[in-house]
Amino acid sequence: MRALARHARAFADDRDDMNFTAASLSTITARTLIVHGDRDPLYPVEQAVELLRGIPNSSLWVVPNGGHGPIFGEQAAPFVERAIAFLTIPDPWVYFLLVGSNR
Repeated sequence: MRALARHARAFADDRDDMNFTAASLSTITARTLIVHGDRDPLYPVEQAVELLRGIPNSSLWVVPNGGHGPIFGEQAAPFVERAIAFLTIPDPWVYFLLVGSNR
């Protein structure tokens, strides 16, 4: 189990995934809500910020006290609220003003 956990944590430092480049991220045309737990043991928040910077029309919600998979458990209801707001408010700046996105 420890070896499996070490292997999973190593993904956080792996920059060899060619699909995770600024050039490829910039080609995403759909509005994107990035959700990341501030206590994710596998991936630092900086990776979510990289996504935010690279994906046009994206918003970032850093879930307070959220681990890996912060949309489950006690954060499920707040996630649903954020996701519905994101999907139903067409203007990203209005979403930012109403919901307090990190972008």
